[in-house]
Amino acid sequence: MKVLKFILIIIGLYTLSSCTIYDNDIEGEADLVYSSTINIQANDFYYVDDYITMAEYGWDNLDEEMVDYGLVHGYLRFEGTTTWNALPFAVPFENDLVNLRYQFDIGSFNLVLEGEIAGNNQANADLFHNDVLRVIAIPPSAIVRGKGIDYRNYHQVIELYGLDDIN
Repeated sequence: MKVLKFILIIIGLYTLSSCTIYDNDIEGEADLVYSSTINIQANDFYYVDDYITMAEYGWDNLDEEMVDYGLVHGYLRFEGTTTWNALPFAVPFENDLVNLRYQFDIGSFNLVLEGEIAGNNQANADLFHNDVLRVIAIPPSAIVRGKGIDYRNYHQVIELYGLDDIN
């Protein structure tokens, strides 16, 4: 009898551990999904050190709840293209590799450029002059979880949340 209980417990635990449960229900009125676009200028960036430059963009939609529990994504479209690239990513540039990443906090969204060669800060910032940054912030109540949802895929995100495509 003890062996049978043990086997049933093991089977039950295995069954529970092999399931993935996704909560796709958004109860009540979901909070708004925020989106903003910024035309990047090379002079937006300031020198941090020999390898890093940063551009700070204030954004009052990033409150404590959004920062702690929501999703905040940045996408970049190079000037003259229609392709959106999810951040972070790396761009080979002349003899350097430039990493573009972001950080955010309450009230701000910052782009961080990091090169591998000291002193290329201005050239690296010039690389992103006239490109378009789109920031999308999804509050915790509106997050959709499920298999097949790729938040790095710009087109999937705007379709999922009913956002306008920006050309």
